[in-house]
Amino acid sequence: MKFDKETIIGIGICLVLLLAWPAISKSLGWAPEEATEQTTAVAEKATGQSAAATEETAAAAKTETTAAAPSVQPAAPQIPETAQLSGCENVVFGNDSISLTVSGENGAICSIGFRKYLHDDRENLITLDNTGLFTLYIPGFTTGKVEINKKSDSEVTSIVELLQGNAKLLLTRTYTVSEDYTVSCRITLTNTGIQPVTVRDAVVSGVSLAPWHLISGDELRRIAYRLDYITADGDHEDIDGDENDEDYYPETPIHVRWCSVSNRYFCSILKPAETTPFQLWLENPRREIADAKGKKHYMLTAGAQLQELKLLPGESETLEYSSYTGPKSSGALAAFADGGEEVMHLAWGPVDLLARFLMWVLNLLYSLCHSYGLSIIILTLLVRTAFYPLTSKGNESMRKMQKVQPKFKELKEKYKDNPQLLNQKMTELYRQEGINPLAGCLPILLQIPIFFALYAMLDNAIALRHVSFLWAKNLAAADTVFSIPLGFTLPILGLNAIPVNPLVLAMTALMVVQQRMTPMSMDPAQKKMMMMMPVIMLLFLYPLPSGLTLYWTVSNIFSIIQLWLQQKRNRKLQDAAEGQGR
Repeated sequence: MKFDKETIIGIGICLVLLLAWPAISKSLGWAPEEATEQTTAVAEKATGQSAAATEETAAAAKTETTAAAPSVQPAAPQIPETAQLSGCENVVFGNDSISLTVSGENGAICSIGFRKYLHDDRENLITLDNTGLFTLYIPGFTTGKVEINKKSDSEVTSIVELLQGNAKLLLTRTYTVSEDYTVSCRITLTNTGIQPVTVRDAVVSGVSLAPWHLISGDELRRIAYRLDYITADGDHEDIDGDENDEDYYPETPIHVRWCSVSNRYFCSILKPAETTPFQLWLENPRREIADAKGKKHYMLTAGAQLQELKLLPGESETLEYSSYTGPKSSGALAAFADGGEEVMHLAWGPVDLLARFLMWVLNLLYSLCHSYGLSIIILTLLVRTAFYPLTSKGNESMRKMQKVQPKFKELKEKYKDNPQLLNQKMTELYRQEGINPLAGCLPILLQIPIFFALYAMLDNAIALRHVSFLWAKNLAAADTVFSIPLGFTLPILGLNAIPVNPLVLAMTALMVVQQRMTPMSMDPAQKKMMMMMPVIMLLFLYPLPSGLTLYWTVSNIFSIIQLWLQQKRNRKLQDAAEGQGR
């Protein structure tokens, strides 16, 4: 490669952008500010509003004769500041995967801790506070006495007295934890008063969920949180959690088989025990949660809006719901709910199916070798081996194209004034030399969906989070081994150190080696642009998770070995042909 003036300028611009890229990403919202105590404080303040609401409400008390019909999306009831609760101690239960805390103030599940997943500080568990799971909102009623009985480590019953004037209801909820992340709740509402009671606008709430980085403290590469549901007709619908109200809230009531809120790694699905669809309820307005920079994100809460209940004195109504609240796993979600795997959201269209298949293969490899780093390497080799014949044909076609370049130049010079005849002569030359112009591009085109599927799979695999391999401490984050301090802070950019990520540097160096070995049938300007590609790729891929750069690095090594073997074979064939000619 000739380092002329234009090349040196181009490299200089790329290096400047490389230095500035972390700050640029943060300024554009592509990367988060570092977690601070302010983030936690603001998050706790935001999540402590209506999601933790008990069966009390700030709405004006509604009587049987004046209660309005259920609205499409009723606002979540709020706790009156003057409410006097007769509570007891919180009770914790669960299994090896999750721990759930039942609030002594209202008998609802107020916190869920995940025992197998740590916060980014590597010390505290990932915890959802003020979850609101299985909270029963009944407008007009306030909370009286609360009693909680722990029957076993996996079963707890809460008994709550609800009051509205002379009307009295007894709310009994029995929580049962089954395998992994599944929690069931049997809700019994009994009229213990002396007059009939009509319950309108009641809602059973699912979990309130925030974007992943605000829960875990992880660095943010992209925000991914959505609302999903399966309609009564079996159609899957999903809505971006960041949509405007007119796009987020349905215009008419929707009956669904289940509903879910999810972020990048976790989700929470709510479904009834019976197969009867329920009316979807969405918290309106959505609460907001702010990060340390002050940027606001929505909290998502979905649930079931109940039909009107009429209870005579002594009568009861029982409802049963279950929830999967935990990491997004295609197998676990599909087992919990019909169509639950749709919540994965790895990619779009057919690429999503391919990404799910590759994730299944990755998990299968892990079950055999018990190392996700080795599993990624083996998966890369399997993919590249599958494409080996096609890639070999493409390389051979590019070699032939390079070989006949002098003839192409002669034709272009000879027929430069007659484009139609030039195309005809070039086609004849292709046919004579046995060259397929598309053969060099076809392997690349066919591998693009595979690459996107691998990217989506590795970028969304929570199994890689906090998993170390070689020097990488976290396959779901960049493999930074240390940072080079600049000794000063660049104005505006706020950059004071350069992280050193060995895998992406090795990947870039291998790309340069591969380019030098690959036959190129291009003009000098195109070659110069191609030689600049590794620097450009280094710029944009520098903060990639090490699981992805590990895949790409191994893939580049495979390509180099493949090229070397092909070139060695071609030299032997050429030497043999020359020997026969003599």
